Amino acid sequence: MKKTTKKTALMRPKKIVDSAQQIWLAGLGAFAMAGEEGKDLFEHLVKRGHDVQQTGRARIEKAVKTAGKRAGDLREDAQAMLGRVRLPVDRGVAKAMHRLGIPTRTEIHELTRRVEALTKAVQKKNGAKKAHKAPAAAATA
Repeated sequence: MKKTTKKTALMRPKKIVDSAQQIWLAGLGAFAMAGEEGKDLFEHLVKRGHDVQQTGRARIEKAVKTAGKRAGDLREDAQAMLGRVRLPVDRGVAKAMHRLGIPTRTEIHELTRRVEALTKAVQKKNGAKKAHKAPAAAATA
């Protein structure tokens, strides 16, 4: 083993103390720097976050607008397609109902209108007969 002299033994603790002192001072310096620059860094991060949020919001609004327009276009296309399909189907159903002797909606409405007109005419005629009979019945009573 190596013999340590008094001189090297005394240097080690001083070196350790100096090293610890430097570490302590570095920590204090980092703390001071964080305190000074921390506020600026925080404000920079807030501004950056706000910018990112605005950009994201604009992108989302654009995507929603595009999707809404596309949905409207699809709705119009679907309605046009339904119109093209509905007309031949309605005609086919009407022909089948006619062959079976089932009246169409138009025929039912026409018959209803004629029955109402006949009902009014009959009520009017019956009302005129009762009016003629009432004075004669009063004269005999």
